[in-house]
Amino acid sequence: MASLYPPACESSATPVVQGVPVQVASVTDSPAANTSAQEAMGKLNNFPPGLVKAMVSSLSAFPVRFFVVDNSGSMQATDGNRLILDAQGRGRMVQATRWEELSDTVMQIGTMAHALDARVDFHLLNPRPVLHGRGRLEPAGQFFTMAHDGRSTEEVGAVSTCGQPLDVLGLRQVMATSPGGTTPLTEAVMQLVSLIEPAAAQLRARGQQAVVVLATDGMPNDPPSFLAALQRLQLLPVWTVVRLCTDDDGVVRYWSDLDASLEAPLEVLDDDRGEAKEEHAKNPWLTYGSPLQLARTFGLQDKLFDLLDEAALLPSQVRQFCELLLGVPLPEPDLDAAAFIAAVQAALQTMPPVFDPLTSRLKPWIDVHLLTRQLDRHNGVARCFGPDCVIS
Repeated sequence: MASLYPPACESSATPVVQGVPVQVASVTDSPAANTSAQEAMGKLNNFPPGLVKAMVSSLSAFPVRFFVVDNSGSMQATDGNRLILDAQGRGRMVQATRWEELSDTVMQIGTMAHALDARVDFHLLNPRPVLHGRGRLEPAGQFFTMAHDGRSTEEVGAVSTCGQPLDVLGLRQVMATSPGGTTPLTEAVMQLVSLIEPAAAQLRARGQQAVVVLATDGMPNDPPSFLAALQRLQLLPVWTVVRLCTDDDGVVRYWSDLDASLEAPLEVLDDDRGEAKEEHAKNPWLTYGSPLQLARTFGLQDKLFDLLDEAALLPSQVRQFCELLLGVPLPEPDLDAAAFIAAVQAALQTMPPVFDPLTSRLKPWIDVHLLTRQLDRHNGVARCFGPDCVIS
């Protein structure tokens, strides 16, 4: 199949410095291979086993991911937030530049791509040179691909790539460049349209979608043309995620209004703490750890993950979500809430706690007391947890 990229993409894809090859786990239909991938992922920020399984199972539905990286000059602003963790998972949220926040996310996505052998194409909004290990600059272009390895388009969802092959070290060199330039989001989206559109029929026939992540801190250079480009993109088999890297109320409001105006929804994600606040308002029993944020950015097939910040989950949905997160079968809480809670507690005993961006402490993934209260409220049950609690 001929390249589906427009000429501008092909001419910009000049070689990039390559680092040391990274050993990756291949994700196939083989249980042993999938187990290897799950072990590799489990070592990254304490991913719970169920979440890893959910990501592995999503690879067939989402055979390719496009990650548009906003490296415009405004990314130097200092209203970003970084999550810094030590080897034990302890850490804190610190103020950073928007570029530092985005660089952390890009590197984690790239590491996950290698661990899962899942293709991800990174598109920079502005071409940047990369500093070679010997001290000289080399043109890096704009387009890079990870975990592709020259495989045929049949193996990666019929979508070909002109991106230069990249490993984790090479990606780190790309992200070590300084951001600069404008925000040509319209042009970036139209490039993706040109790439995905010829493969759309085959993707639909397979029940597949391409994940498109727009990681940005601002508004496009030309909002009207961007809206038209986004509407055209959403006519294709795509799942679109917007990862915002700013606390600017005007920018956040722009993307929220844009989401409301589109026929197909956008999944708009804030940083870890911002998403944790939204999730906590609806489902306070869940600790919104960094692995969950990264998995949602990477693309998850089960839409239950997208409901966490929209509404309090029903008991049946709570069970489904806990099974997806923890990776174990659980009793039906509508039939036996006590057995369900006991099974959740038993599963939590087998996995380490996770960093909570709201409290800056390590906590279990699920607070069983708050979960019990949510189930009780749904069932109209009054329950007392403290010695001074009085039930009227």
